[in-house]
Amino acid sequence: MRYCPFIISSLLLAMLSCTQAQPISDLPEDINKPQDTPAGRSAEKRGVCFSTSANNWANRVVSLKANWYYNWGNDDVTTNVEGVEYVPMIWGHTMVNKSVCDRINQMYSEGKIFYVLGFNEPDLKEEANMTVAQALDDWEFLCNNLDKRIKLVSPAPSYPSRQWLVDFMNGAAARNLRVDYVAVHIYAGIGTSIYESAIRDVYNKFGKQIWITEFAPRDDNASSNGYNSYTMEPQVLNFMKTVVPKYEEMFEVFRYSWFSPGSETGMIGLQTSRLTAGDGLSLTVLGNYYNTIQPNDNAALPTP
Repeated sequence: MRYCPFIISSLLLAMLSCTQAQPISDLPEDINKPQDTPAGRSAEKRGVCFSTSANNWANRVVSLKANWYYNWGNDDVTTNVEGVEYVPMIWGHTMVNKSVCDRINQMYSEGKIFYVLGFNEPDLKEEANMTVAQALDDWEFLCNNLDKRIKLVSPAPSYPSRQWLVDFMNGAAARNLRVDYVAVHIYAGIGTSIYESAIRDVYNKFGKQIWITEFAPRDDNASSNGYNSYTMEPQVLNFMKTVVPKYEEMFEVFRYSWFSPGSETGMIGLQTSRLTAGDGLSLTVLGNYYNTIQPNDNAALPTP
């Protein structure tokens, strides 16, 4: 069969235009259904979260050999760290606008991002503080204005079993709004079983893989007592050595990110869960273990 030069050149152009980003972002429709093979799950689950205002935040991402990171924002910070995937977040109502969507779409078109995280703890007044109705209206705006190929991760409530999440997911389904993954936070005591069972419950309820975007053992009595009753070693370290490998094995968990306070002051209930010292340049015993789980050896600071 003979082919005209125009057709041949068009085919070659189409082949050359494919990028490494496409297999990541253009996932099949059944991404959340269990398979006999690893298809539909992320082989690089372990991430970190640090505000870009934290001391040496980029050094922290690199030293922890993270596979992905987020910073509760959506400015393009990808020039600060190389070899690590950035995931922007729409933190709350004030970030739901056309300029933010345009910025995220631009990052996607440049192959820099593939997912977007939804609202941060909208069930809490001191965080995003959104009613379900407002969140659904804002979510519809995001669905209409973000590139359809970007995968959308739901708002993350402060605990997996919050009714807020149930109402949001039911409302999204009723409006036929796209939610590709479900995000949750989980802070509990030093026990380990709830960190697994609560996540399985969310997956079974919604049938979507979970992003655990914040988790760590937290002493909720620390603020009133004035001290944290959990020791970093051996208590929190033993906890991490049990829960993190479990998340690596669980199909229900698509990605996870341990929460580490950005400084050595404040958040007394989480101080013994720190991955790095206050200077951001040295790892705690927790950080030294965490960075051995599916380590990303390509993580690096940009070359001067």
